[in-house]
Amino acid sequence: MAGLLGVVALTFTAGAPGLGISLLGLILVGGVILAFLAIPDDPIGTEPRSGSSSRLLLVTGFAIEDPSVVERLAAVIEADAGGPGDEVRILTPARADFLDRWATDYRSARKRAQRDLVISVASLTLAGVPAAARVGDEDLVRAVEDELAVYPATEVILATRSPDLDLETADTLRRRLRPPFRHIDLHEP
Repeated sequence: MAGLLGVVALTFTAGAPGLGISLLGLILVGGVILAFLAIPDDPIGTEPRSGSSSRLLLVTGFAIEDPSVVERLAAVIEADAGGPGDEVRILTPARADFLDRWATDYRSARKRAQRDLVISVASLTLAGVPAAARVGDEDLVRAVEDELAVYPATEVILATRSPDLDLETADTLRRRLRPPFRHIDLHEP
């Protein structure tokens, strides 16, 4: 950066202030663009305290209603958060379609996510796993980051049902999360 500013200074001293101002403008615009394109890669959440009750965050983009899926997730949750005082929270992103996103109208996406959460909470409660629920941001990583700011989970589980859906998201969460992370692919038999 200092070298680029040196070039700008040279153009001013060489008698071409117009060129110097143009170069300075390009440098500033380039810096702003780079700042907008920078993807944060800092850790998400806090390290769980030992001896504290279990607070499990289950992240899923679909309604948990299939009996085999409910049974499998209930077994996982019971193994991790089945004690007294333990909590389970389900997080579902409000995924908008292109036109709704373009019009910044997320009402229908939030309604779909809320419907999925009602079905998921009811299914897990019938399986003996009481849970709370929240609708999150469309971006799963951002949704988890936002949720962990208010709900200090001791473990995060991402449940997907497609072989390659959210693999990049799972890798990002695995790399950035401080609480333990598990990815459960419900597509596997």
